[in-house]
Amino acid sequence: MKPIVLVGLRCAGKSSVGRALAAALELPFVDLDEELVAQSGGGESAGGLLAELGAPAFREVEAAALAGCLSRGPLVLATGGGAVEYEESCALLRSGARVLWLDASEEELLERRAQDDTPRPLLCGDDPAEELTILAARRRPLYESLTRSPLDTSGRSVEELAKELAEALRNEDGWAD
Repeated sequence: MKPIVLVGLRCAGKSSVGRALAAALELPFVDLDEELVAQSGGGESAGGLLAELGAPAFREVEAAALAGCLSRGPLVLATGGGAVEYEESCALLRSGARVLWLDASEEELLERRAQDDTPRPLLCGDDPAEELTILAARRRPLYESLTRSPLDTSGRSVEELAKELAEALRNEDGWAD
């Protein structure tokens, strides 16, 4: 079985749904941002690491961590929202993972962001709505290149989404291969 990888914009539900999906499928769960922080010696956050390294170096480190995670075998992995902005990461996902795209309306993403105290490298500026619009325009085509249509998480519970995804995966031909 290929690792199951959740992609999507920040606050789309990748980590929350990923944890619940992993539990439903009885698989390990890995959050790529947490993995990066642990590998870097326990810094503050992935956002802090991005600010420290700069985007190009961060994406290289992120791709190496992604490759390591994908080599572990069956698991559920939540990526950072921008992992798809590095072609090597996209190539790893295309060849070594079953990619699921979680999405939500921009209004819902902004509302979730306002309730989330996780340090983020973006969406902290003067106009988070404008930043999100720019990110969405840049990233949604990249997510689309990796998988079919997104699963809309707007207004849905983590448990409902995880159950739906687990059932869909179990019903796919050869999902456990």
